Amino acid sequence: MKQKVITVLLAMVMLLAIPTGLSAAKAESQSVFVNGKKIAYAQAPISENGTTLVSAKETIEALGLAFSWDKGNKRIIASSGEMTISIILNEPVATVNGISIFLGTPAVERNGRTMVPLRLLTDGLGASMETKGNQISIKTVDPSKSKYYTGLPLQITNSAVKNLGTEKIVVNYVEYYYAGGAVQAYDFTASLNARGKAAFNNATVKPGENFDSNGTNYTFFGRTVYSIVVGEEETVSKSYKLAKQLYGNGGTIEKQMRALYKQKEEDYKKKLKEELKKNNNVPFKVVDSSITYDSLGYPEANIELWNLTAKTIVSFELSFSTYDAYGDPVKGGYPYTNRFYGKGANVKVLSGYSHIFTWDLYSYSDTTKLKNIQIDRVAYSDGSVWKRK
Repeated sequence: MKQKVITVLLAMVMLLAIPTGLSAAKAESQSVFVNGKKIAYAQAPISENGTTLVSAKETIEALGLAFSWDKGNKRIIASSGEMTISIILNEPVATVNGISIFLGTPAVERNGRTMVPLRLLTDGLGASMETKGNQISIKTVDPSKSKYYTGLPLQITNSAVKNLGTEKIVVNYVEYYYAGGAVQAYDFTASLNARGKAAFNNATVKPGENFDSNGTNYTFFGRTVYSIVVGEEETVSKSYKLAKQLYGNGGTIEKQMRALYKQKEEDYKKKLKEELKKNNNVPFKVVDSSITYDSLGYPEANIELWNLTAKTIVSFELSFSTYDAYGDPVKGGYPYTNRFYGKGANVKVLSGYSHIFTWDLYSYSDTTKLKNIQIDRVAYSDGSVWKRK
């Protein structure tokens, strides 16, 4: 039996996709005013988990920003000169001028409209907001008053930076990762021609996502621009000091990330219990199976198994039926039947993890299909054993 470990933890992939089960309530009588002018909404504001969500396009434009919808990434970009807010649908983290901002409630779609947290927009822009009864009044200020204002001729989204100026520049930026029990900062640069644009390092990685590099597991926290260099003159971002505090060890973002993971872990544990029940309380769920061939042309059975329990699985037995391309049983082994019995010994499958296991089918050389895959017995690290009844 060979074992192949899937590098992306199935648990984490599903964890980030699990809805939090927030309740939504319409607030149709609620009105939003910007500088005394009422916003006309096609979709009324709603409240989810105590957060007011408003239709993105109308609100963003009322606040004086340009609205852009990136369909491929399900992303909203709100921008006006040197202020840019990036919001991805159903993601718990947005960015303001590239700095990660945790959302109490993510952006959602309701009745064909993308609804975003109103507080994110006002706080990001440095605007003031007052609520009296069902009326919300917002007063905007000059963008330079925002604590996220960089003072640099840049448009900064969650994945790229654009030079708004007419001179060639070098952008110095910092990315923050959590690894080895501490926040680590890494410096990068990007050279941009006039009006030029460049993707950040690890541009597709979202805050909170994990990845492996050279055997080390990293959790991405986010990034910030440190400075730009024009010729020999360097100008430091006005918001860099704030970003450094937010991202640093024991800072706000680390605390929020821990809280987010704690909540998601609890949600995922509930999800595992539901999946285990659907799987008739069988510890392993068969996720996928396939036939490949070794260097000699003999078939191999590859079966992906997902541990649905809260325990670590250290050994297991399973069985499956082998068939050829015509659908006829392929007999082999002892006893001479088309039922193959396999084992996985000295393994370590943590709760919520998925692994691919491979068995050689030398005695079943005509096999092209597997059917009726069944988990027969499982041993856990605590010494307990599950047996099929």
